[in-house]
Amino acid sequence: MRKHNITLFVLLLSLLCVTHGFNRRRRQRFTSNEFDVLMFTQRWPPTACFVWKENSESRSCSLPKREEWTIHGIWPTKYHTIGPEYCNDLPFNPNMLAPLESELKENWIDIQNGSRPYTFWKHEWDKHGTCAITVQALNSEYNYFLAALNLLDTYNMIDVLAKASILPGQRYMVQDILAGIEKVLGKRSQVMCAKNEKTGESYMVEIRTCFDKTLQLVDCDGIVSFPTNCNRREPITYPSNVPRYYNVIQI
Repeated sequence: MRKHNITLFVLLLSLLCVTHGFNRRRRQRFTSNEFDVLMFTQRWPPTACFVWKENSESRSCSLPKREEWTIHGIWPTKYHTIGPEYCNDLPFNPNMLAPLESELKENWIDIQNGSRPYTFWKHEWDKHGTCAITVQALNSEYNYFLAALNLLDTYNMIDVLAKASILPGQRYMVQDILAGIEKVLGKRSQVMCAKNEKTGESYMVEIRTCFDKTLQLVDCDGIVSFPTNCNRREPITYPSNVPRYYNVIQI
């Protein structure tokens, strides 16, 4: 009986050590603020709206007045994984963004809920901005959002793609889009697509450019899904309008 109890005790102790080690590693994995690059993510509103409406066409979208790419966020990113995210409890203070509010409402639009943009901005700050504050240029809420606006001014994808002769309303091989962006910027970026499950057609939804911690442009090699999640065997659509559940006919 005593031998059985000793064996059981050793087994429980072993399980406790394994569990403690696993939990410690898991905390390190999700709480570490370390990252390799900053991903500046721009999204294409017509496709973002399609994604939002895909499960229910009754949903409404808030789209910019002009044909422009908009900001999704600046995301600190460690190679070959997602994150870090939610690095601390620094509160989001909307009053800090008052000087930038008009620009943010124009360029950092919540496609799903345009009447409440602060909800989207708070989400991006809580999830990504709190991890980016270790970068000097992003060391406050104001600076984080200001930097995103400045990056959009310099690397707006409507202009970058146009310089590569890639225009809305057309279809392209994703390899040509990637090559065009690299030719204009001199660095490799990431192109992401959303797929119409009813037709099989793919639409360009996001483009991500990468920066080091001094906000110098770098290659995106090493980030998850680099260089693309798009279908490489068929052309993808760069839609000029919100796609519906049928193929976009290119004339």
